[in-house]
Amino acid sequence: MKRLGLGLLSLLVSFTSLASPAWSPIDQDHLEIVDHFAITIGYSEEFEVPQWVGYVMRKDNLRGCVSRGSNFRVDPLISTRSASPDDYKSSGFDRGHIAPAGDMKWHAQAMSESFYMSNMTPQTAKMNRGQWAQLENQARAWMKEADETLVISGPILQAGLPRIGNSQVAVPYEHYKILLRNRAGKKSAIAFLMGQNPATNDLSTYAVSVRTIEEKTGLNFFPHLSQSEQDDVEQNLDLNQWNFKASFNYDPCLN
Repeated sequence: MKRLGLGLLSLLVSFTSLASPAWSPIDQDHLEIVDHFAITIGYSEEFEVPQWVGYVMRKDNLRGCVSRGSNFRVDPLISTRSASPDDYKSSGFDRGHIAPAGDMKWHAQAMSESFYMSNMTPQTAKMNRGQWAQLENQARAWMKEADETLVISGPILQAGLPRIGNSQVAVPYEHYKILLRNRAGKKSAIAFLMGQNPATNDLSTYAVSVRTIEEKTGLNFFPHLSQSEQDDVEQNLDLNQWNFKASFNYDPCLN
C-alpha cells in the first residue's frame, strides 16, 4: 500500500495529533492511501472512486479566503490513475465531491486539490445540489461549535453497481458522512447515510450510528481511539447533542 508525503500545512491550519494518519480507517480491500495537502484519500481502483476521504477541521479553518474552484482533473498521485472528468460526460451524474469544496476555502491549495477526481463519485443532481449540500453546510455549523472535527465521508461500495465512462466508474446507491467532534475534551460522533434520491430535507432522518456505517462498508473507523472510546462514540447516537437548527457563515480571512 503506497503512502505519499503530506505537504507542508499553512499557518492557518493547526492540526493536532488527531490529524495524524493514525485516524485513517482500517480496511481489508487494499485501498491506495494518498495524503494530499488537506485531505487523505482511500482510493479503490476496483470501483474507480474513493471508499473514504478524511480530514480534520478546526473552527479557525472555516474562513472564506478563496473562491470555489472548477478544475476537475486526474489525481497525479494515484499510482493506477484515477477516473477522469471525461468518464462523467453525458452520464447524467454530477462529479460530486466527497470532501466538499466548501470546507477548503481557507487555502488555495486545499481548494484546488479538492477537485481531483479521486475525491469524486457519481451523484445525482438532486442529492449533490440538494440534501447532500445541505448536510455539508450543517456539518460546517457543527464544526464551528467544536475545537476540532474529524470528517470521513464516502460511498457504500458493493458488487454489481452500475458503471459509467471508459474507466468504468461505479455509481453508488448510497453515501455516508461521519463526524467525530472534540469539544472541550469530550468526544461525540454522528453518521449519516443518504441515497441518491433523498426524499426529505429533514437531515435527522438520515442520521445513523457510526457502527451502522462500519457494518455497511467493512471499514473500522477511529482506530486511534481505545476500544472503549470507539464503542462509546460508535454505538451511541444522541441527536440531542447535535443542533440541527445551527446556522453557518464563513469567518473573514486572516490577512
